[in-house]
Amino acid sequence: MRKSLLAAVFVSVLMSAASSYAQSPFYNNGPVWRVIYIHLKPGQGDAFWNDVRQNLKPVYEEQKKQGLISEYKFWVNPTSDGPQDWDVAIGILYANFAALDQVAAKAATVAIQHYGTREAMLDAAKKRSETGEVVANRLAREVTLK
Repeated sequence: MRKSLLAAVFVSVLMSAASSYAQSPFYNNGPVWRVIYIHLKPGQGDAFWNDVRQNLKPVYEEQKKQGLISEYKFWVNPTSDGPQDWDVAIGILYANFAALDQVAAKAATVAIQHYGTREAMLDAAKKRSETGEVVANRLAREVTLK
Protein backbone atom coordinates (compact mmCIF):
# COMPACT_ATOMS: atom_id res chain seq x y z
CA MET A 1 0.00 0.00 0.00
CA ARG A 2 2.78 2.36 0.95
CA LYS A 3 4.63 1.65 -2.34
CA SER A 4 1.52 2.40 -4.40
CA LEU A 5 1.00 5.66 -2.52
CA LEU A 6 4.61 6.69 -3.14
CA ALA A 7 4.28 5.72 -6.81
CA ALA A 8 1.11 7.81 -7.14
CA VAL A 9 2.80 10.82 -5.51
CA PHE A 10 5.85 10.37 -7.76
CA VAL A 11 3.68 10.23 -10.90
CA SER A 12 1.70 13.32 -9.87
CA VAL A 13 4.93 15.26 -9.21
CA LEU A 14 6.26 14.27 -12.64
CA MET A 15 3.02 15.31 -14.34
CA SER A 16 2.94 18.69 -12.61
CA ALA A 17 6.61 19.24 -13.43
CA ALA A 18 5.94 18.49 -17.10
CA SER A 19 3.04 20.94 -17.28
CA SER A 20 4.99 23.65 -15.47
CA TYR A 21 7.91 23.08 -17.83
CA ALA A 22 5.69 23.93 -20.80
CA GLN A 23 4.67 27.20 -19.16
CA SER A 24 7.00 30.09 -18.54
CA PRO A 25 7.06 32.08 -15.32
CA PHE A 26 7.88 35.15 -17.44
CA TYR A 27 5.22 35.19 -20.17
CA ASN A 28 1.95 33.73 -21.42
CA ASN A 29 1.82 32.07 -24.83
CA GLY A 30 -0.19 33.84 -27.48
CA PRO A 31 -0.91 33.38 -31.18
CA VAL A 32 1.58 32.17 -33.78
CA TRP A 33 3.02 34.24 -36.63
CA ARG A 34 4.43 32.85 -39.86
CA VAL A 35 6.81 35.48 -41.20
CA ILE A 36 8.08 35.14 -44.76
CA TYR A 37 11.07 37.32 -45.66
CA ILE A 38 11.40 38.16 -49.36
CA HIS A 39 14.27 39.68 -51.31
CA LEU A 40 12.92 41.55 -54.34
CA LYS A 41 14.81 41.17 -57.57
CA PRO A 42 16.11 44.42 -59.13
CA GLY A 43 13.40 46.37 -60.91
CA GLN A 44 10.62 44.05 -59.74
CA GLY A 45 9.10 46.15 -56.94
CA ASP A 46 6.07 47.33 -58.93
CA ALA A 47 5.34 43.82 -60.24
CA PHE A 48 5.62 42.41 -56.71
CA TRP A 49 3.24 44.96 -55.18
CA ASN A 50 0.77 44.59 -58.06
CA ASP A 51 0.72 40.83 -57.40
CA VAL A 52 0.18 41.48 -53.69
CA ARG A 53 -2.75 43.78 -54.41
CA GLN A 54 -4.35 41.56 -57.07
CA ASN A 55 -3.71 38.12 -55.59
CA LEU A 56 -2.29 37.84 -52.09
CA LYS A 57 -4.50 40.43 -50.42
CA PRO A 58 -7.80 38.93 -51.72
CA VAL A 59 -6.68 35.42 -50.74
CA TYR A 60 -5.63 36.55 -47.24
CA GLU A 61 -8.87 38.51 -46.83
CA GLU A 62 -10.93 35.42 -47.70
CA GLN A 63 -8.87 33.26 -45.35
CA LYS A 64 -9.46 35.83 -42.63
CA LYS A 65 -13.20 35.91 -43.41
CA GLN A 66 -13.35 32.12 -43.12
CA GLY A 67 -11.46 32.16 -39.83
CA LEU A 68 -8.42 30.33 -41.18
CA ILE A 69 -6.10 33.17 -40.20
CA SER A 70 -6.54 35.94 -37.64
CA GLU A 71 -4.60 38.69 -39.39
CA TYR A 72 -1.90 39.42 -41.95
CA LYS A 73 0.62 42.24 -42.28
CA PHE A 74 3.35 43.45 -44.59
CA TRP A 75 6.59 45.09 -43.51
CA VAL A 76 9.32 46.72 -45.59
CA ASN A 77 12.97 46.78 -44.60
CA PRO A 78 14.28 50.37 -44.69
CA THR A 79 17.85 49.23 -44.03
CA SER A 80 19.94 46.51 -45.58
CA ASP A 81 22.70 44.31 -44.24
CA GLY A 82 23.75 43.29 -47.73
CA PRO A 83 22.61 42.74 -51.30
CA GLN A 84 20.67 39.56 -50.44
CA ASP A 85 18.88 40.94 -47.35
CA TRP A 86 15.09 40.88 -47.20
CA ASP A 87 13.06 43.75 -48.62
CA VAL A 88 9.52 42.73 -47.68
CA ALA A 89 8.20 40.56 -44.86
CA ILE A 90 4.74 39.03 -44.87
CA GLY A 91 3.29 38.08 -41.49
CA ILE A 92 0.32 35.73 -41.20
CA LEU A 93 -1.25 35.34 -37.75
CA TYR A 94 -2.77 32.05 -36.58
CA ALA A 95 -4.66 31.64 -33.31
CA ASN A 96 -2.30 28.87 -32.16
CA PHE A 97 -0.18 25.98 -33.44
CA ALA A 98 -3.25 23.76 -33.84
CA ALA A 99 -4.83 26.32 -36.20
CA LEU A 100 -1.61 26.40 -38.20
CA ASP A 101 -1.68 22.62 -38.57
CA GLN A 102 -5.29 22.60 -39.78
CA VAL A 103 -5.14 25.47 -42.28
CA ALA A 104 -3.08 24.01 -45.16
CA ALA A 105 -5.80 22.15 -47.10
CA LYS A 106 -8.45 24.81 -46.53
CA ALA A 107 -6.10 27.64 -47.53
CA ALA A 108 -5.26 25.86 -50.79
CA THR A 109 -8.98 25.63 -51.57
CA VAL A 110 -9.38 29.38 -51.00
CA ALA A 111 -6.41 30.11 -53.27
CA ILE A 112 -7.71 27.86 -56.05
CA GLN A 113 -11.11 29.57 -55.84
CA HIS A 114 -9.39 32.95 -56.26
CA TYR A 115 -7.26 31.88 -59.24
CA GLY A 116 -9.96 29.75 -60.87
CA THR A 117 -7.87 26.63 -61.41
CA ARG A 118 -4.97 24.87 -59.78
CA GLU A 119 -2.89 25.47 -62.91
CA ALA A 120 -3.55 29.23 -62.80
CA MET A 121 -2.50 29.24 -59.14
CA LEU A 122 0.74 27.43 -60.00
CA ASP A 123 1.41 29.82 -62.90
CA ALA A 124 0.99 32.78 -60.53
CA ALA A 125 3.46 31.19 -58.12
CA LYS A 126 5.98 30.82 -60.96
CA LYS A 127 5.55 34.47 -61.91
CA ARG A 128 5.91 35.43 -58.26
CA SER A 129 9.29 33.70 -58.15
CA GLU A 130 10.42 36.03 -60.96
CA THR A 131 9.81 39.11 -58.78
CA GLY A 132 11.50 37.93 -55.61
CA GLU A 133 12.94 35.05 -53.67
CA VAL A 134 12.18 33.84 -50.18
CA VAL A 135 15.12 34.57 -47.88
CA ALA A 136 13.57 32.92 -44.81
CA ASN A 137 10.28 31.50 -43.62
CA ARG A 138 9.94 31.49 -39.83
CA LEU A 139 7.40 30.74 -37.14
CA ALA A 140 7.30 32.96 -34.07
CA ARG A 141 5.04 32.69 -31.05
CA GLU A 142 3.72 35.97 -29.73
CA VAL A 143 3.95 36.23 -25.94
CA THR A 144 2.68 38.65 -23.33
CA LEU A 145 4.76 39.36 -20.27
CA LYS A 146 3.44 38.36 -16.88
